[in-house]
Parts: sequence; structure tokens; C-alpha cells
Amino acid sequence: MKFVVDANVMFALSKPSSAANSILSRHKLKLIAPDFALLELYKYRKQLTEKSGIGSFDEIIKSLKHKVVFVDKGEYEGLLKKAISSLPNPDDAAYLALALRLFLPIWSNDPHLKGQSTVPVFTTAELIKLLG
Repeated sequence: MKFVVDANVMFALSKPSSAANSILSRHKLKLIAPDFALLELYKYRKQLTEKSGIGSFDEIIKSLKHKVVFVDKGEYEGLLKKAISSLPNPDDAAYLALALRLFLPIWSNDPHLKGQSTVPVFTTAELIKLLG
């Protein structure tokens, strides 16, 4: 299965003992994110490093790049306007635009993304139930 993942899922993936990592280790999932998500991670690098227990931010990014394929904005840019008009929070538009471009569901715990109806959005809890 393939999913577009947002920053909150990547935050969870940075913590080895998270439910997100448990799902990823038990199921063959391909995770994809807009390159914009890396900026989000850098923005919260201090908190991410403190909460992950991994050690250094560079190690966290290296680990995430093994788990997630980051896609250049040029691949989904043409769908950003549609994504923005579908969301109450335009900050999430890159995730929705990428999901629209690739015809994939989104894995997110963000209620704003759940509020749109253009692509399916699964929370971590829903994936645990779905995947068993």
C-alpha cells in the first residue's frame, strides 16, 4: 500500500517506539511526502530531536529519508490551487495536492485533512484497525 504522509506522521516515525513505526515494520507500505514536509521538520528540529530519542537531527532526517520518498513541488504544483480550495487550512495543501497527483490516500492525524472529501485520509488508529 502507498500513502502520502504528513509532518505529524513523520514526527511519529522519528520515534522508534511509535505506533507509526510499528505499522511500517509490519506492513509493506510505501510512504511519500512533498518536499515541503522537510521544511516542517527543520522548523521543529529541536522538539523533534528531544522527543525522538535518536540523538542528532541529521540521524533523524537520514532515517526518515529511508522510510519516506520526498517529491519535488514541481510534481504536484499544478494541483495546489484545487487543494487550497478544498481545505480549511491551506498549510496542508501540499499533502493534498500530492495525494491528488498520485491518486493516493493520506496518512495523517490532522483533523483539517480529514475534513476534506477529495481523497481518503486515514489516522494511525484507523490504519491499525485496517491493517490488523
